[in-house]
Amino acid sequence: MKKQVAGWMAMAVTAAMLGSVASFANEAGAGGNWLEVDNRLRLEYDDNIYETKDNKTDSFKLIEEIELGITLNFEPTFLTVRYRPSFTWWSDREPDDTDLHHDLDVVLNHRFSPRVSMGLKNTFRLAEQPEEIDRGVKLRENDDYMYNVTDGNVDVAILPRTHAVVGGRYSVLRYDRDEVADTEDYDIAAGGLTIRQGVSAMSTVMADFRYEDVSYDDSLRDSDSTYYGIGLEQALGASFVGTVRGGYQDKTYNDDTIDDNSEPYGDVSLTYIVSPRTRLSLGAGYSLYEADVYPFANQERTIMFGSVAHDLTAKISLFLSASYQISDYDSSEIIDTDIEVPENYGGEENVVQGAVRVAYQLNARNSLELNYQYMDLSSDLRDDFERNRASIGWRLDI
Repeated sequence: MKKQVAGWMAMAVTAAMLGSVASFANEAGAGGNWLEVDNRLRLEYDDNIYETKDNKTDSFKLIEEIELGITLNFEPTFLTVRYRPSFTWWSDREPDDTDLHHDLDVVLNHRFSPRVSMGLKNTFRLAEQPEEIDRGVKLRENDDYMYNVTDGNVDVAILPRTHAVVGGRYSVLRYDRDEVADTEDYDIAAGGLTIRQGVSAMSTVMADFRYEDVSYDDSLRDSDSTYYGIGLEQALGASFVGTVRGGYQDKTYNDDTIDDNSEPYGDVSLTYIVSPRTRLSLGAGYSLYEADVYPFANQERTIMFGSVAHDLTAKISLFLSASYQISDYDSSEIIDTDIEVPENYGGEENVVQGAVRVAYQLNARNSLELNYQYMDLSSDLRDDFERNRASIGWRLDI
């Protein structure tokens, strides 16, 4: 019921937003390119729909997806809205053989003056049978859920090469079934300050301070984290940008039986435009993170990821991506609960994910897509599984 109500609210808000923006665009004379409509129809084969180790169940899926996109650029304001509802029919899934998903993304940027600007981004997901909701792989309970993240920042140029960026983020995860929601629903509030100092036209150094509060419905896994860090952003012409950040994270827990934790954290990302036809991205990170496995209050997460986009010809494009995640769970970070767990319960989880997409442009409006996705979970805490998905699709730019 919670999911259905949230779904109707999301569609109502989106319809109102589309109508208001359309009226605004017409009055402002935005022209005929402010609205984009795409339709995708895919046939997919999934060899392990329940993500089980043994007795796998496979299924064919028919996926119909439409995307409505609005882009308005009225200096000093820039707005984009993307709404993507999708319907999935499964050939062999009991008792429910249909899913309805809603994705809504809103990005608003505004420059108040040459020295002050702001950015706001909201990401909304309403889905059934979730698989991942964040970069890399972040496994969750298989259940209907609502997920929303709001990010905002204000950038102030204190001096010609010195900027102060004040930012905040609020994340909400809500599951539909009460027995899952009792332990997995959370709110995450974060805020911080970044000072950016330009050293040269190509180099910028940064100093970061951030505070994060993680609150679960049952409060047993609540925690607070404080981050202190520095960073470097380096460009080599227009084709290469690299960012390195690192520092120290202090984490305290609501459960008095768990000792506070302090660890270094860090992340690196590289983007390299090899040629006009080839783009390469790489990244890695390590930090203390909210736990995906109950009844742990924390995990030490290491993640590595990369992607390659390449235009083979004027009509054929190729995209490859991969990620590898290592999650360490320590028995000393199990909350004080009535659930009985084995002595020295803990261990490691390794998650590997890969994806390949090939697109062939038939003409200006039509294209064909071939997709393959792979996921592998190896865990000391729950059942291992492998999952393969392959699909063929048709995209129409209306």
